[in-house]
Amino acid sequence: MNTSSDSISVFNTVSLKEVKRLSAGRSPWSLALSPDHSTICVTNNLAQLAEFRTEPKSEITLIDTKTATVFDRRPAVGTNLLQGVAWHPSGEFAIFTHNRTKNLVPMTRLMQGWTITNGIGLLWKDGRIDQVLLDQPDLSFPDAADVAITPDGNLALVTSSSSDRVAVVDITKLLSLLQSASAYEREHVIPNHLGKSADFILKHITTRTNPRGILITPDGKRAFVATTLDDSLTVIDLASLEAVDRIDLDGPKEITQVRYGERLFNNAAITFRRQFACHSCHPDGHIDGVTYDIEADGIGLSPVDNRTLRGILDTAPFKWEGTNPSLSRQCGARLSVFFTRLAPFNPEQLAAVDRYICTIPRPANRYRPLGASLTEAQRRGREIFQRTSTNDGRMIPVENRCATCHFPPLYTDRRTHDIGSQHKTDRQGKFDTPHLNNIYDSAPYLHNGMANTLEEIWTRFNPYDTHGVTNDMTKDQLNDLVEYLKTL
Repeated sequence: MNTSSDSISVFNTVSLKEVKRLSAGRSPWSLALSPDHSTICVTNNLAQLAEFRTEPKSEITLIDTKTATVFDRRPAVGTNLLQGVAWHPSGEFAIFTHNRTKNLVPMTRLMQGWTITNGIGLLWKDGRIDQVLLDQPDLSFPDAADVAITPDGNLALVTSSSSDRVAVVDITKLLSLLQSASAYEREHVIPNHLGKSADFILKHITTRTNPRGILITPDGKRAFVATTLDDSLTVIDLASLEAVDRIDLDGPKEITQVRYGERLFNNAAITFRRQFACHSCHPDGHIDGVTYDIEADGIGLSPVDNRTLRGILDTAPFKWEGTNPSLSRQCGARLSVFFTRLAPFNPEQLAAVDRYICTIPRPANRYRPLGASLTEAQRRGREIFQRTSTNDGRMIPVENRCATCHFPPLYTDRRTHDIGSQHKTDRQGKFDTPHLNNIYDSAPYLHNGMANTLEEIWTRFNPYDTHGVTNDMTKDQLNDLVEYLKTL
């Protein structure tokens, strides 16, 4: 699976060569082969790009193994961060993990357990999808990361990477709950009901730090949980449903400040009723592709796109309005007031989180391998990026040239500007200049996520040439500009 290119590679198992590449959803994450070996079910981590202020909708990609082609794309409405997936031994359905991010309501709803909810979905053979939450009114199940099903089909084990637990789901009780509900309840009530999980969760099993992957042995006697930030495996006895052992994977023994910060980043203890962690909105330091309504300015006002944390060292100020001069300000008391609704990080914790975020790296740029020269299209795009005059010879004002605000190496002047992108929901029009490094991997774009693609920044949202002079460009020139931007 190629998460950055939204594709799935098909390999010949004899030659070990790629024979074709299939289009997936956004950021394909996990796959599972059906018991009859006919279908591969693929989860996609990011929701599909959509119109401004609409709820997330993610894709389950289904592949026919005989033809190695995608034969269906099933929408999981209201979800994002689809990660783990496993088929039931009967082959009648697959279970996948997901978040249900309520990004159209303000963060005040955190107090009602209603900002980011967490659960599993059931994809039936006929394409129907059921969703249930694993949260409870007084205790959430943040960041459901992976799922495994016992060989007898009776139990599903689901990891919560941000609360260090495994939920044991009684599949018979879960199916009974769904089958006794009306079609309306299955579509509109149960996916959002915080009280239903008590009917089918047998217990929670405590693990070591940051459980993600989970595997059940073929004999159904034990489960092994990859506890990522403990560098170990937690062993669960499935007869007693207890954690019985820890297998050390010989990771670092010293908990450095960066390691401590990473653990805090991935732990939901910082939020009211443990509803989410920093990781929930910034999975592995990146994006969840969702816009949020931060209620400090009123309900429905100034929704903002979620920005990546990769490579943000030395790109202050932070926040789209550029009002936070440091990460400590961004992640300090402000985070507690507007997001977590609990006591803020203490000074030691804040310093550790700050330090960890500063170390989150940018992946290698797939459009320009290290040491590679620019292609002809990319060279033409660079000339357009650096141009000082229009196609008909008019001088472009210095303040409206691409390279004036986006100069190397970070491609940001670290200032706020009014580029004409203010929406009727915004309280003001000046926004922070984002850095452009690996910009291809962080859609949607603009401060409120209105532009789904780099092209749309200028074809839809720059009618008066206030965000660079682009209306004189030909389609080929715009294509070349985008090709160059992808190399930064």
